[in-house]
Amino acid sequence: MIVIKNKQRDLISLLVRSKDLFKSSALLATELALSDRTVRTYLNDLKSLIESHGGSIISKQGYGYKLQIKDRTAFNLFLIEHHLLDRNVEQANCREACQRKHHILNLLLLESQKIDIEALAEQLFISSSQLNKDILEIKHQLKPYGLTVKKSQSLFYVEGEEKAKRHFILSYFFHDGSINLLQHITYLNNFSDVISFDSLTIIILDECREAKIKLSDVMIQNIVLHLSLSIKRLQSGLSIQNLDMSQSTKNTLEYQVAKKIINRIEKVTGFCFPKEEQMYLTLHLMSKSNFCQNDFDAELYSSLTNLLIKIEQETGYLFLNDEQLKNGIIQHLKPMIVRLKQHIKLKNPLLNEIKANSPELFELVKNYLSQLPELKKFTIHDDEWGYLTLHFLASIQKLKNEQKAKVLIICATGLGSAQLLKNRVECEFNERIKIVATQGYYEIEPKILDKIDFIISSVDLSSKVFKVPVFHVSVFFTEDDVQKIRRHLSSPNMLISTHKEPISKSRSLDHVIDALQIVDDLSAGYFYRCEQPQNKEQVLNCLLDLLALNETSDYKQLMIKQMENRMLLGDIFFSPTIVVPHPAMPVGKLPKIGIAIIPDGLFWDHNYPKIHFIFMISPSIYQNPTLAMMTKAIVNLIDDLEMQSKLLKSQNFDQFKRLFIQLIEKEV
Repeated sequence: MIVIKNKQRDLISLLVRSKDLFKSSALLATELALSDRTVRTYLNDLKSLIESHGGSIISKQGYGYKLQIKDRTAFNLFLIEHHLLDRNVEQANCREACQRKHHILNLLLLESQKIDIEALAEQLFISSSQLNKDILEIKHQLKPYGLTVKKSQSLFYVEGEEKAKRHFILSYFFHDGSINLLQHITYLNNFSDVISFDSLTIIILDECREAKIKLSDVMIQNIVLHLSLSIKRLQSGLSIQNLDMSQSTKNTLEYQVAKKIINRIEKVTGFCFPKEEQMYLTLHLMSKSNFCQNDFDAELYSSLTNLLIKIEQETGYLFLNDEQLKNGIIQHLKPMIVRLKQHIKLKNPLLNEIKANSPELFELVKNYLSQLPELKKFTIHDDEWGYLTLHFLASIQKLKNEQKAKVLIICATGLGSAQLLKNRVECEFNERIKIVATQGYYEIEPKILDKIDFIISSVDLSSKVFKVPVFHVSVFFTEDDVQKIRRHLSSPNMLISTHKEPISKSRSLDHVIDALQIVDDLSAGYFYRCEQPQNKEQVLNCLLDLLALNETSDYKQLMIKQMENRMLLGDIFFSPTIVVPHPAMPVGKLPKIGIAIIPDGLFWDHNYPKIHFIFMISPSIYQNPTLAMMTKAIVNLIDDLEMQSKLLKSQNFDQFKRLFIQLIEKEV
């Protein structure tokens, strides 16, 4: 083995962590406590070594150096061979990347802008290469809708049919986790019997985009909320009184758009809106341009953040980290300030209900928000405080999700079968249970037990003692299993641990993984199409021979032993046609999946006489960044009988891969 100096090892590790980003030799030297000249010498010495193991050191004048990986398998083997791959490297936090992509999509679609990569990269304080990577991921998101990202000179923009753009906007920006959250507030439930939130969103989206009025997702949500409350007022026989505007306002584009929106809603609901409602909607649309100054938004955001810090310190309410709440309040305050300046009093028919059901929260909102510098100079009626209280009620609904029973899902390896069980549990108990993590039997960390209320396990843990209840269930989560959990949740002794530290949102988000890297783990070298009649042992032996490539000499024997241990612990059958054999403990150096498709079916045993798919998972003893996503794709295949049929007709690996990628893309 070639000897690599310690500082050279540190340099390689630094290049791996900074993959796809250029770093100057001076910056590398500073991070490694070396001279600039020494770093350049080390880079020159390592160049041929890295190139011979699937990588390349790219240098660009004025930018510096970066690592480019051409053969991921060969390069990972190189890292393992030289002990450069850490078994405990933490997964990157994806929250920042998700928020960044959300911002880019907002610019490209909701605001219909063309973006300059260099200018936006500078604005977001990231590299152009990282932003280009974000654009590539966005391209994959848009592709199913028939939309593409085009480049004209240095500007990027979205090209495609307007109908497709609206379809994507509705599914991306207005999904269940955003505007539909408002539907869960008791006070708003009555809206759905007249017109749904989704229908209102579509109407507003249609008319604003036809008129080329640019609104953010938060602004659209606030207008939907306003219109819903207007309908509630009109059902109660209440409407805005004595609201008038100058003729110049009535000639504006916003007034005409408001008129079209109201006309469409009238056709759906069957009753007429007074002209004051149209004028008030115009105020909402105009507030986007009247108060869009960045300085105003920044000052308001700063004031509100300081106020939420004070609320948390003095009351314990955890509103500070709710960005949706902050953005919602800011967008609500813009038309509210217009009303206050014009002395428009807005009647709130929900005020009595809010005061009766949430008196403490109403007083909290009134007492604290009145301290905002932007509101101090106005006399504000309780009706307005009631509207603001609704935003805090929506935030509390989200906070209540942290009060659900916190559960740990355990399977033998924490991979496919744990994902299947997790999906079943979520389907049955989404409103009552929060799944903290899914882990393998051999991966259980004692510290995570302090953050959960009970364990649901497909492995029999009766020989183990835990300080929380354990429920041994089938991986298919049968009706008997459901009743066991339901009885426990209903028992008087079941106390939700509200005192525990809330689980960070970032933990609940799926890690953003490069789709290309996941696809690379699907290798033709591990694929087998069984054309001739064979028994179970023959097919498994063939897959093991394929997976043994680049592994130790005893890999096959260790895999057989560990797979036998795993089968003793519980089911490895995902469905009557899909089986996922895998070891109880990882034995391989590289994460791999051996795939066998058997069009005529394979007899496994009397309970599973016709297996069509075998996915043999071989986790790495080091890192498995993509296996969890791959097993989710296998779970997606369970109920997709049409996709199963297509996969069975695949004549070669390339055909199989193109189809299987579609299952992966559902998760990426």
